[in-house]
Amino acid sequence: SLQPEREERHLFYRRMRVLYIAIILCYVATVYSFVPIKKPALLLCPKLAAAEPSVSENSVYLQDKLLQILNHFEKNEKTLPCGLDCTDEEKELVKDIISDLVMLEDSREPSESRNLVRVGTGKVRVSDILGTWDLLYTSSRIMRSNKSLSGLGYTSSGMSQFASLTQKITGNQFLGFVELIEKFNNLEDDSLAFEVTITGEWQLENRYTDPFTGLPTTSIRIDPEKVSYGVSTNDGVSWASLGPIKLLNVCFLTENLHIMRGVANPDSIFVFKKRQ
Repeated sequence: SLQPEREERHLFYRRMRVLYIAIILCYVATVYSFVPIKKPALLLCPKLAAAEPSVSENSVYLQDKLLQILNHFEKNEKTLPCGLDCTDEEKELVKDIISDLVMLEDSREPSESRNLVRVGTGKVRVSDILGTWDLLYTSSRIMRSNKSLSGLGYTSSGMSQFASLTQKITGNQFLGFVELIEKFNNLEDDSLAFEVTITGEWQLENRYTDPFTGLPTTSIRIDPEKVSYGVSTNDGVSWASLGPIKLLNVCFLTENLHIMRGVANPDSIFVFKKRQ
């Protein structure tokens, strides 16, 4: 009769549909297997290749990688400290690593490498930022142009050269004081080296969102009051070159590492390391 033939035909068509779908799936899998996928920097650590790295391990690796690069800048005697005259390629490399660090999710493991910004859901405690911090790197266009924060690296004698910048943060949530000490070496006579001291007040604000993570963040507002060097004392409010440090978002913070970005210009990055 026709019934068995009809059932046989339906069975054949069903098998053909299954085979057709299987062929399509195999084709898609083959095509995508040849598509180059950019691996984020946080997965490039050879030691972590054998197993899925934890947030804590990724954070430690990225911080070490960042510090190695910044240390290379520091040891290069042909360039200024703190990346003030590093190349655009070097700036992009540092920016990429910091972006990976900022995007890491909060680790639940107690660790010195934990980003306290993520742990506190954007809020940073005053006690976390108190202390003495040395500038390791900045991409601030104004600082790079002035070859210093105070601007004296550009206007002073060609024999004077920016050497370092230290930030001392003291006080409490009600009244905070900041002191920035900028050192200049003299390339001919060590006795002519000098310091610039910038003093003022600081406060924490929770009004802004990190443009890269879309999450709430804490900002540090610094109000410079005085700029002093030698016997000269000047009004810090009107000292134009200090703009880059007046309002910064805290995007990454551990016990030893402090990374900030400009609120108005997020490409303006500052990396500080805590002095032990």
